[in-house]
Amino acid sequence: MQNTKRFKRLQHTLMLAFLVLSITPLILSALYFLNSHTKDLAEQSISHLASLRDNKQKQLQSFFAAKESEVKSFARSELSNNSGGRFYGLVGAFHQLGNIDSQLDAQGRAHYFNSTLTTKSDQTANSGYLGHERYRLMFKRYNAVYNEYLKRSDFKDIMLVDISGDVVYSVKNHNLFGVNLLAKKTSHSALQQTFKAIKEKTQQSPNNPEQVPVVFTDFSANSHSNETTAWFAAPIIQQGYLHSYVFMELSNQKITELIKDNTKHIQTLLVGTDHKLRFETQPKLPIQLQSQSIDQALAGKSGIGSFINYDNIPVLGAFSPLNILDHHWALVVELPEKEAFARIFELEKIFVAAMVTAIILVIISSHWLSNSITAPLLRLTWAAEKASGGDLEQKIDGTERHDEIGRLAISFARMQRSIREKIGLIRQQNKELEHNLTIIRQQNNELQTADKMKDEFLATTSHELRTPLHGMVGIAESLLAGANGALHQSQRRQLEMIINSGQRLTTLVDDLLDYHKMRYGDLDINHQAVDMSVAIRLVLELSSHLLGNKPIRIINQIPTDLPLVDADEQRLEQVLYNLVGNAIKYTSEGKIILSATILEHQLRIQVVDTGQGIPSEQLEHIFEPLIQANTGSANYRQGAGLGLSISRQLIELMGGRLYVSSQPMVGTTFSFTLNLANANQIAAMAANPNKNHFKAPLLNMANYDASDLPENPDGELLLVVDDEPVNLQILTNFLRLAGYRVQTAESGPQALALITEQQPDLVLLDIMMPEMSGYEVCNKLRKTHSMLALPIIMLSALGQVQDRLKGFECGANDYLTKPFNKEELIARIRAYLQAGKTEIERQKNQALEQEIHRREQVEIGLIETQSRLLGLLDSTNEAIICVQHEGRIRYANSAAGKLFKRTPELLERYTIDDILATPLPAAVADNHHFNGQLSYYIGDHKQQLMTDVINLPIESGLKQMFVFDSQGPSADHRINLLENAIDVLSEFAFNGDKNNLQQLRELGGEFTRLADKLGDGDHNKAEIIRQLLVDAMKATLVFWEQESRKSKFELAEESGLWRVYLDRSTLQTRTLDKYLQLETLPKTPRWRTVINTIDFVLERCPQSNTYRQELVIMRDKLHHIISHN
Repeated sequence: MQNTKRFKRLQHTLMLAFLVLSITPLILSALYFLNSHTKDLAEQSISHLASLRDNKQKQLQSFFAAKESEVKSFARSELSNNSGGRFYGLVGAFHQLGNIDSQLDAQGRAHYFNSTLTTKSDQTANSGYLGHERYRLMFKRYNAVYNEYLKRSDFKDIMLVDISGDVVYSVKNHNLFGVNLLAKKTSHSALQQTFKAIKEKTQQSPNNPEQVPVVFTDFSANSHSNETTAWFAAPIIQQGYLHSYVFMELSNQKITELIKDNTKHIQTLLVGTDHKLRFETQPKLPIQLQSQSIDQALAGKSGIGSFINYDNIPVLGAFSPLNILDHHWALVVELPEKEAFARIFELEKIFVAAMVTAIILVIISSHWLSNSITAPLLRLTWAAEKASGGDLEQKIDGTERHDEIGRLAISFARMQRSIREKIGLIRQQNKELEHNLTIIRQQNNELQTADKMKDEFLATTSHELRTPLHGMVGIAESLLAGANGALHQSQRRQLEMIINSGQRLTTLVDDLLDYHKMRYGDLDINHQAVDMSVAIRLVLELSSHLLGNKPIRIINQIPTDLPLVDADEQRLEQVLYNLVGNAIKYTSEGKIILSATILEHQLRIQVVDTGQGIPSEQLEHIFEPLIQANTGSANYRQGAGLGLSISRQLIELMGGRLYVSSQPMVGTTFSFTLNLANANQIAAMAANPNKNHFKAPLLNMANYDASDLPENPDGELLLVVDDEPVNLQILTNFLRLAGYRVQTAESGPQALALITEQQPDLVLLDIMMPEMSGYEVCNKLRKTHSMLALPIIMLSALGQVQDRLKGFECGANDYLTKPFNKEELIARIRAYLQAGKTEIERQKNQALEQEIHRREQVEIGLIETQSRLLGLLDSTNEAIICVQHEGRIRYANSAAGKLFKRTPELLERYTIDDILATPLPAAVADNHHFNGQLSYYIGDHKQQLMTDVINLPIESGLKQMFVFDSQGPSADHRINLLENAIDVLSEFAFNGDKNNLQQLRELGGEFTRLADKLGDGDHNKAEIIRQLLVDAMKATLVFWEQESRKSKFELAEESGLWRVYLDRSTLQTRTLDKYLQLETLPKTPRWRTVINTIDFVLERCPQSNTYRQELVIMRDKLHHIISHN
């Protein structure tokens, strides 16, 4: 029964799922398509009605526009002008009839018109004969024409009305003949309204024959017939003169024919503002029609939708307003909803039938499908239940199937076999697990034993360390006390450092022993009544030496009348000393406040500092052993990280609690609570007052003074940066004894300030320092000093590989781990200093080579300048001697040889002092041009000669020129010409400016010939420019590669002045390479590009050195020569 229930339930579930998955999409899809088709059909009906409405609206508008145009055309036609003329035609003939009112009243208008007026009369003697005859002839002339026009027109009748309102002529309605339309009592209201309107509109219209005003009167019942007609009226104007009016009657039958519907159920309504139809009505229609669509159309709105029509029938209607010649109508096209949605109703019936059929088929299919799935599953379930009962040999049916059921049956069979195998494996693994558990228990016992042995070894080692520490400190204290005689001040300071370092190590050993005892519960606490104020004053007194030179105020707000607390006095002082010491250690400036608060049964002590604070993520770790907050190198402080851990455990052993709160860059607050002492403890304290047991270790290192150590005044200056005074002292001793000058700094900012004042030759830099780490100091120094200019060796206790890598990444030259070997340190310092000296010498030699090369070029230029100057002097008649700066005669012309009776070549072997009989007066050196008598050796005799001494320009390479006049005083004009020629020629020889040659030509005489001769040297000038371009490009490329560490390809790409080519995957700068050799330089080189390249390199490489200076000189010279060429 139970299995059958499960089967039935699964079958029903599957069947329900199949039905939901099948019927739901089917219904949704069918509804979607039904809705879509319904909307389409509705939209088609609506679109059809809208199309009919728009078509009928356009037809009506076109119809009335055509009628209006027809009326205008007729009013301007020859027929209307001839027949409606005021002085001729029918209108003129009517006026000649005279007074015919009595005849009209007696005979009747139609009878008079047909029997009398339009019939030929025999009474020729009658006074009105002529008038009647004239009208008859006019009628006969025009009546046939009017009748023919009406046959072709949609109008029913045409009338002519004179300007007084009298009906002169009517084609069809003769009863209107002679009726005055302005009469007060008239049955022709529509005609009267039309006449007044056309008369008023004609008076208001401009006198323009092209614009004929037309008036339209809405449809109304005709008083002489059962028809509904409307009237058109227009004036007949000739040459700007109003003659009469033409009235044209339009029957509504034309409109009925125009908007008549061919569809049986569609109805079109044309309703005026009086809610009456404007075409022939059906017999069943009411006189006035009222509906929502008609009201909206008359209100000027257009639309389409479902409405209740005038007969309270739901219809689908389309409506819009229709404006015809200032008359407002409503056009409505209606279709009963029953007819409009008939196709939709048929579609819904078909949909319902199809859905019922589909659902029945889906239910039958679902039942069969669910049964085919659940039957084999039921058999598998029975087999699985037997297997779960322990029958693992039960045969599984369905394994022969090739579908998912077959795969499931095979999986059941495999699972059955796997379970048998797993059970056997589990039994085997249980046995192995029991064996492993036994081994784990043994290993745990061994680890616990090893951990205990480690702690015992640590305790034993700490105890053993006390003996040598005690001996070391004791011997140092005895030496300091003068046991071996008086000591020098520097020796006393270094002994004090040894004692302080030993006491620091002793404190660390004590902390390790306390930590070991507390871990194993061996630390004894002596509970007694303790005066908190006394303990705090003692601790503050012992901690005063920790302040050093820090700008810190310690504020003790502990009152003296506090109640006694239950604590171990020695351990309480230890805790207080640790908390106060930490506050001093981590506070650079500010204040430390100690306060107390009495709680219900406890006393709370708070130590508040304004130090750097502790990040929130580190607060939960600071009480763990061997953990320090702010362990970053920039925030490093000495210590082992045991103090807070031991303090918290001591407070807890004394029955209190220690906790902390902190805010970075604001400060830290350590708080602990202790229970108040009971009466017995207070009585015992009064009976046996005890002494303080705790002695503070001396953690402050005395400031060292190395002034007494020997120092080599000629040694290299080394800067040692370390926050430990002991390390500074040790390094100072080592380095001064090695022959170096030493400068020390205790922090990074102090080191940077010292380097700014005086740059050392080498820096020894510690890493773990407060305020600024060694890494940060090195980074800042490398921004302004290269590794060669200022070597940096890092010294640190951090010996990990990542620490060394970080040091080298920051720019350190070397990295040594403390403790280091003295000889190794000195050797490394010596190597880096020697490398720096070698590089400096190399740079000096390179600069010297450049200077030598520059001087050689200048000397070549000077020689060329001298040759040109001397060539000038050969053509002069004066005796001239040119002297170099050392006094040697560089040149003497033939006139000077004759004067001194020696050949010019022989004179050039002497100095000027050899031929002067008396020294040169001081006025020669002070003045540019000296003129006076000087004494010379000529042959074997002395002779006074009038001499002009001219100090030559530096560009000439000569010092002075002596011009002698052996014939008498030289003409001042000649001397001035010669002096000007020398100045001009010197400047041309040095700068190559052609304007100088023009100035030389203006001097006249031989100077003109000399200028022409020098002007022929343009070819040599061009060669000089080409050579200068090549030298400038080479120097630019060398400076770029040396300073930027980049190649010529990067220069070409970054500057954008040269093109870079890719030739067989190799970069090429063909154009730039041509400017590096004189042989490949183009015939017309691009000197502007060369100058722009030099400017680009000078801008990108601002370093100042000899290469840059040389490049600037070349740039200026090249620019000057080319700009003056």
